[in-house]
Amino acid sequence: MKNKLFLILFLFGLFVCSTYAQEPLAYKSKWQLGLFSVGANMPITKLLQNTEADYILKYKDHSYYVQVPMVPSISYFFHKHWGINFNYRFGFPINFRNRTDDFIASVRSRHGSNYYINLESGDKGGIPDFGQVYVGVIYRFETDKFYVYPTFSIGMTSINTFHWQAHLKEKNSNNEYRHFLSANKGSSWGRFPTFAPSASFGYKLSKHIFLNADIMLSHFKTNIVSKKEFINLYTNESIVEYFDYKKDIFTLSLGVGLIFAF
Repeated sequence: MKNKLFLILFLFGLFVCSTYAQEPLAYKSKWQLGLFSVGANMPITKLLQNTEADYILKYKDHSYYVQVPMVPSISYFFHKHWGINFNYRFGFPINFRNRTDDFIASVRSRHGSNYYINLESGDKGGIPDFGQVYVGVIYRFETDKFYVYPTFSIGMTSINTFHWQAHLKEKNSNNEYRHFLSANKGSSWGRFPTFAPSASFGYKLSKHIFLNADIMLSHFKTNIVSKKEFINLYTNESIVEYFDYKKDIFTLSLGVGLIFAF
């Protein structure tokens, strides 16, 4: 399905480019505002490791994104060919389960049924919180009906983290433990510089409304280290594990939407 969508967008882009030899060029708008856009982020490389440490990240490798005027994509053309663009995308998950249930399930599977487990802190909402903001330079090709805008952008990808803490009381015993999972505050986690070449192309439904499709390849490098501690509350002895999320993340994004030009 992903390959078919990519092929459709690619062929449509070729069709748009082929019209330039047949139609006069038309550069009319100075401002363009994204009215609405939805798309999918598809990982080329993945960040998550399918371990317990994944639960601290408000992030999924596969996700949707959405843009509306309240979180805008806006472009200004200071020349008939050249412009600048500001673009913000908010990420939504695909098959994102509640992190509370996942964390408790992982503790139960690791420690069996020998403990009473009480979740003391964590993120109860279960919805990830990550986004991307870009500023880019646009080169514009337009005809009376079609357009193509190659763009190169730099920006920031934000991945929020949180911590989990559970209290475990061993059955038929006085032993008590604390199971703690968090991001290492000594590492530069949270916001990562991102580079993103892209192209938008589409059809002008009217003088002011454009039907738009876009494709983007983004890259950022993470530097997240998470720590898991299992602490005996009587002896203060602890077992510590570290999980390293230092990766180069490449993502292909495909989307469709409407643009208001003025």
